[in-house]
Amino acid sequence: MLNGMQGVSEPAHASVKSKEIQKEQPFDSDQLTKAWKAFADTVDAAQLKSALSVREPILLDNFRVGYNLDNEVQRHRIVQDLKPKLLACLHKVLQNDQIDIEFNVVENLEQIMNKPYTDQEKFKSMLEKYPVLGIMKQRFGLDFE
Repeated sequence: MLNGMQGVSEPAHASVKSKEIQKEQPFDSDQLTKAWKAFADTVDAAQLKSALSVREPILLDNFRVGYNLDNEVQRHRIVQDLKPKLLACLHKVLQNDQIDIEFNVVENLEQIMNKPYTDQEKFKSMLEKYPVLGIMKQRFGLDFE
């Protein structure tokens, strides 16, 4: 008996360093887009689902994926709530553990500047697309409250 440690020995597997096998299966943009859209379809939050569905992911070098979002709020919510799940899904479906995603905010200033906010601005915008709304407004005596 040595120092009160009778019968205790080092496990055999501790001396051999176990390495996890990293999958690095190549994939193309079409496979990436298909896996991305399949994941987006599973998202319950309508706004996040829309944000992930409106564009296609961009395949960059070294298994990096780029994706453009409209604003910082979308980026924050997706990175916080969905990125780990999305990465896990892409790793599994595409059999590549090296995949990483970069979310970028690309705001379209012209679109932001022309976005209608008030009821009158919204109606004017809809009237440009659907002129019959002006006739209906007059005929039925509709107005904004």
